[in-house]
Amino acid sequence: MRLNAVLALSVLAFASPAWAQQQRGQALEQFMQLDADGNGSVSRAEAERGRAAMFARLDANRDGALSEAERASGGRSAQALSRADSNGDGTISRAEAMAAPYRMFDRLDGNDDNTVSEAELNAVRAQLGGG
Repeated sequence: MRLNAVLALSVLAFASPAWAQQQRGQALEQFMQLDADGNGSVSRAEAERGRAAMFARLDANRDGALSEAERASGGRSAQALSRADSNGDGTISRAEAMAAPYRMFDRLDGNDDNTVSEAELNAVRAQLGGG
């Protein structure tokens, strides 16, 4: 039994980086779906519209706030808003969601021009090994 646990942990240790890389790659492809005008890049305005749409999708009861249950059912999408509860009331209002930092966008926007270009995306893809 102990050997099986050790083997399972060993497999997880080696699989985790590949799994994490796959997850980052999927997140990147989901991010690219925000390119509403199809020009191959994502502007900050497109990212903001995407966040507003995500908030609306997660707000199941349409009360203008995300409860813990709504966030839990939102999966990875809701994780991006996990620290947005700035007033600590246990819910995330639309205003809090929209004011939260755009961490992924800011990481991808290497030249800080408020647009994630195709070149910037390709650079990240190459770092992830998918390039």
